[in-house]
Amino acid sequence: MKPELECAPCLHIWLYERAGVCANHEIRFQLSRSILRTLSKEFRSEVNLALLANRTIEPIEEFVLQSSQYYDPFKLKSNHHAKELMPKAKTFIDHGKTEQERLVRAICLASASNIAPIGGPSGSFKFQEIIDILDGKKSFPLVMGDVFKNIKKAKRIFYITDNAGEIGFDGLLISQLKEMGKEITLIVKEDPFFEDATLKDASFFNLDHLVDHLFTVKGLFVPNDIPSPLMEAFYQSDLILSKGTGNYEALQDEVNEKPVIYMLKIKCKPIAERVGVDIGTFVVKV
Repeated sequence: MKPELECAPCLHIWLYERAGVCANHEIRFQLSRSILRTLSKEFRSEVNLALLANRTIEPIEEFVLQSSQYYDPFKLKSNHHAKELMPKAKTFIDHGKTEQERLVRAICLASASNIAPIGGPSGSFKFQEIIDILDGKKSFPLVMGDVFKNIKKAKRIFYITDNAGEIGFDGLLISQLKEMGKEITLIVKEDPFFEDATLKDASFFNLDHLVDHLFTVKGLFVPNDIPSPLMEAFYQSDLILSKGTGNYEALQDEVNEKPVIYMLKIKCKPIAERVGVDIGTFVVKV
């Protein structure tokens, strides 16, 4: 996805609040200046927005490392909150009368778990949206396109995760995909990376034993800017499942004819306009 003008200040805030979460007032000025220096050089209308984020993160890696002091316990609490909901969520999925209904339930829960705010999180994710769906208080996310048809005809699925905690609901969807005989390649972040899911979070939910292939990526996954083994797995896949805003920005307009199913909460105006829905809407979009 190519940036809009408001993407520069948004990216600055996103990085500043996360990378500076453990820094004092004076150090935060240094962090802000570093982010702005990169943006002043790299922010152009033709650049991929996720690639721009990665380039902006590189000079502030020391801050990203320090922020893990905050995010490690935050992520563990989020994982535990999600794990408490797993039995009820699995029962909810299993009560689907057909393979298609069970799949749609699973993919909608995966989308509804994508609740991370644009600003820095202030507390661990408790997944109220999921709870409300399971209790019948809220309807499913908006499904745009034939999800079942696209998944049914795919053999190899490339699944890009987003945050800790919510990766547990990705696991419920992956279980459905495995029951359908799909080969799954799972992508998580290289640790540390703010609230995003890493190998530790995948292992927490035993996904390292569930999927066929598991890769880590430094920063955001961007096609054509990844190591060779991962690039090969990406191009050999029949379908991409993508969680969250960052992965939408990385993949949109970058995957040619390869089908993608996006699962996310719409959190900003540029993506809301592209998808054609209001900010705050949870979507599953082919």
